[in-house]
Amino acid sequence: MGKFVLGLLLGVASLAFAQTTGGVNPLCAMIQALAANWGVIMWLVVGILAVMVMAVGIVNLTAGKAAYALVVVVGGAVILVATHRLMSAAKTELDNFARTCTAQIEIVQPIAKVEGWKKRT
Repeated sequence: MGKFVLGLLLGVASLAFAQTTGGVNPLCAMIQALAANWGVIMWLVVGILAVMVMAVGIVNLTAGKAAYALVVVVGGAVILVATHRLMSAAKTELDNFARTCTAQIEIVQPIAKVEGWKKRT
């Protein structure tokens, strides 16, 4: 299910930003658009995770399970820091890839082989 959602988001991003970046290759346009908007995407992901951790912690506190709430908050904080660091590292790699995208991704067109073919006269 996660791969489906990721593919759907990437497809929407490629369609939404393919015309605005001016590139011929839609895959490069999508990568450049993701690199340009990666900061917003990163803070949305981290923000959603933070809201989830706080909500679960509050639910455990109101249920009278302070130990579970502490575990959720500490574990959630570790996951939030790890997610932020991973996405920050991914931003540098995505920026590098966006700069050299057109050189690395080419649309290969089939060319007929003419070796060994002799023209009959």
